[in-house]
Amino acid sequence: MVIDGLLAALSFWISFFSQPKTMAVYTFIALMICSVQSFSPGKAALLAHHRHRPPPSLLKQSSKPNELFDSPGWESIKLELDQVPVFSVANAEGQPIKYRIEKKDETFEVPLFYTHVSDALVELEKAKDSNPLPGMDINPYPLGDIFEMWAKDSAVLVPNKNAIIQAGAPPTANAIGQKVPLFACMEIAQENEEGKPVLPLFFELEDANDAVKQAVSSDGGNEKDFEVVCLNLPEAVSLLANGAKESTAFNFIPPTSSIRHIQDYLSS
Repeated sequence: MVIDGLLAALSFWISFFSQPKTMAVYTFIALMICSVQSFSPGKAALLAHHRHRPPPSLLKQSSKPNELFDSPGWESIKLELDQVPVFSVANAEGQPIKYRIEKKDETFEVPLFYTHVSDALVELEKAKDSNPLPGMDINPYPLGDIFEMWAKDSAVLVPNKNAIIQAGAPPTANAIGQKVPLFACMEIAQENEEGKPVLPLFFELEDANDAVKQAVSSDGGNEKDFEVVCLNLPEAVSLLANGAKESTAFNFIPPTSSIRHIQDYLSS
């Protein structure tokens, strides 16, 4: 299944580099000023070769993640999310740097975590130019922990700009403040060992389209009949937390570029 979840997210980043990591945060002396805005998707856009629309059943689901952490299924959901790396600019000790975020009339000082390694690398160069710190670099962190921090307003989870546009945002939208879009194709869901359907959810539209091509190549069919739909990360977590045991499970597939970055880092 999608190369077994990119080899189970590269064996959970080779057991998370085989050593403990700190999640303490380091305050950047010169805090970057960011403004938060949100968008309401308009008409569905064409995504690569496949159509895109939010499934009606998903639109009715609650998107209040704070209510999810007391649910009995949260720990298993967190373990699934943790296999997805998100990236932050950090100091030499691996502590994420804080930024000042302005939302309406409130100001928060929180770390930024990027779903795509390319965006984190761009932010790293900006940070080096404005206020360099010794040993400054980007570090990966497990999404499950960061999702909970995001839900409690202790962090900002920044989706990829191209991904939010593919999900329906206008080209002028600021990625900061948007919910992380996920892409799925219902036709490529597979059964696990227990006979339960498992649907891969991709952080990259291109990865979802590649999975469709692989499915058509191995099982036959017409690509035009395989519809790629979009939902967001809080919706997916809510569906898992509130769904019945026999309902479809999700397999969160990190961007191929993120896993490749970690693989290259470990290789070097």
